Amino acid sequence: MLWHERLGHLNMANLKELDAMVDGMNLKEVLLHHICEGCVKGKHQRTSFPKDGAMRVSQLLEIVHTDVCGPMRTTSHGGARYFLTFIDDFSRKTHVYLLKTKGEAFEKFKQYKVLVDNEIGHKIKVLRFDNKGEFVFKKFDAFLAECGIQRQTSAPYSPQQNGVAECANRTIMECARSMILARGLELEFWGAAVNTAVYIKN
Repeated sequence: MLWHERLGHLNMANLKELDAMVDGMNLKEVLLHHICEGCVKGKHQRTSFPKDGAMRVSQLLEIVHTDVCGPMRTTSHGGARYFLTFIDDFSRKTHVYLLKTKGEAFEKFKQYKVLVDNEIGHKIKVLRFDNKGEFVFKKFDAFLAECGIQRQTSAPYSPQQNGVAECANRTIMECARSMILARGLELEFWGAAVNTAVYIKN
């Protein structure tokens, strides 16, 4: 169970990967006969949205999904109330930024763009996000146009259409909650837990 917790409370679908990571241990036997309270409390979910007509990509940064998660009920040790994710559709590589306010999202996107431009050598072609205010304003639209980045938004009140980012945020929050609850930590550690969850996910 310690390895189950160290690996971010991975579920039964990842048993083959778990057994490959830890030599000399039958993790399947452990997990089949033990209920993890952190997983039970941290992984409630709703029915997923249909994937019909989903666009497929063929290279890095062809589509980047983004979403802001929050506000959290508890402020993190660093003063954050939100976190912002950027997910490359091709590789599913995730970057996360902790935010004190939603207004920081634009500056974090510019930081992310510079980082991936230098790191990967490709340019972002499409940025997909929901219709919330953090990315819907003239200055941001002008920046995207200047950089040649196409914007794609979901329909109002339909977060499921931004499914990749919503699913990633849910997975990150489940992992972070499970780690915190399993160890009885204060909720102020959620920022560190989110960063750890993204590190494990990548």
